[in-house]
Amino acid sequence: MSRWKAGAIHFSISLAIFLVLLAIILLVWYPGILFNIDGGWEGLQIIIGVDLVLGPLLTLIVFKSGKPKLKFDLSCIATVQAFCLAAGMWIVYEERPIALVLAYDTIYSLAQQELEAFEKDPALLEEFSGRYPKALFTELPEDTVQRDIIALRSQFIGDPLYIQTERYRSIPDSAEEIIPIFTQDENIRALINEELRSQLPMGCLLSNFISALTNGYVCFDPESRRITDFFEFEFERAEE
Repeated sequence: MSRWKAGAIHFSISLAIFLVLLAIILLVWYPGILFNIDGGWEGLQIIIGVDLVLGPLLTLIVFKSGKPKLKFDLSCIATVQAFCLAAGMWIVYEERPIALVLAYDTIYSLAQQELEAFEKDPALLEEFSGRYPKALFTELPEDTVQRDIIALRSQFIGDPLYIQTERYRSIPDSAEEIIPIFTQDENIRALINEELRSQLPMGCLLSNFISALTNGYVCFDPESRRITDFFEFEFERAEE
């Protein structure tokens, strides 16, 4: 067998493994638009480098038919590749969003370490229904003045709304119940310019969006209960 054929076989096996891992990342850890806006692609580059490049390349370099200890060399390559791949998947897993929390006017994408940084136990999310990342909102008073005071106060006392887990509630199942939760939709629309407003799809509930890697605006679809569109903060605000 030539080294090129051995490299091709290794690449084919690696590609099959990669497609399985890609399905997990796209469908489970970073569903929908989150892959593009919340670090899924950055994590995937690690997997590509290890699984589709490093392993097959090393096989191509060391393989020589009849070479002494060839099996040992190939087993070492497979071991190193498996270890690096597991480490890469662990990094992607640890950085995946586990909750999307609507707090006042912003949806925050939270990973496990962000909850732990505020000494919150990520296991508390288990009490909320639905798959990960959990779709949640922070419950605030219906009175506008009280709601604004709480939101403003949280910024000054170092206790941000999005981390006040005692206020967490599941996003309702029905669109009729979801729409009233996005209390700042109209206020945000009033602040953006006409160019952005013209791009918003029908039924869009507009919110600010903040993750570890990205800031912008997002549309939340009340029918699917998912974020459907993302717009970076590249649009100037509407003139006063």
